[in-house]
Amino acid sequence: MNQASSNDTPILISSCVLRWQQGPFIRLPEISLEQGETLGVMGPSGCGKSTWLRWLLGVPQPYVTISGTITIAGKVMNSLPIEQRSIGLVMQEQALFPHYTVAENLAFALAQQKLSLREQKALIKEQLNTIGLANYENRKPHQLSGGERARIALLRAALAKPQLILLDEPFKGLDQARRRQVCEWTYAFLQSQGIAAIIVSHEQNDLIDAQQQLMWPQPQVDEEFV
Repeated sequence: MNQASSNDTPILISSCVLRWQQGPFIRLPEISLEQGETLGVMGPSGCGKSTWLRWLLGVPQPYVTISGTITIAGKVMNSLPIEQRSIGLVMQEQALFPHYTVAENLAFALAQQKLSLREQKALIKEQLNTIGLANYENRKPHQLSGGERARIALLRAALAKPQLILLDEPFKGLDQARRRQVCEWTYAFLQSQGIAAIIVSHEQNDLIDAQQQLMWPQPQVDEEFV
C-alpha cells in the first residue's frame, strides 16, 4: 500500500488488526487512497473481509475485536457514529428499498442536503441520464435488471457525497458478460465522481481495474493460543 501521512491523504487506514475470540488474528498493511482511487481486496469467502468493511462503516462486530485508525480528510473517524463518517456502503444484494421507486430510492440519499423537492427531482433526472438510465424514475427494483440495480445502488451511495464508498461483492449474481460491463462502468463512475472506494471480491476479474490491490492476509495465531 502507498505510504503517506494523514495530512496529505484523503483516506488513511492504519495499524489495523482483526482478532477473533478463538485466537487467530489478521494484520493489514497501511492503506492510503486518494480521491477517485480504488482499492481491490481479494480473498475467499468467510475470511473477515465483510466484517472489516462493516467496522470501517461503524457497525459493531460482536465476534471480532478490530483495532486501527480510520482517518478521512485529516479527521479520525473511529469514535464517530455511522452518519458522521462520510462512508457509503453498497452490498452484494444492492439493498434497494423494494416498495420505493427508483426516484424514491435515490431521494433517500439526498435527505440531508436540504434540497427542495423540485431540486431533488431535477438532480435525480440529471444523474439517471448520466448513468444511461433516463426515464427510469418511476420503476420499482423488481422491474430492473441486475446490472441496472447495481448502477442505481452505486448512484444512491454516491449522491450522499461520501468521501469513501465500500463495495461488498457488488457484482455477485450477474452473468459474466453483464458482470464485466457493470464492473468497468463502476470503476469509471467512481473515478469521475472523485470518490475513493474499497471493493471486496473473491473474483480476480472484478478487481483488475482497481488502482491498488490487496490480497487478504492469512490468519495468524498467537503463541499463547497454540
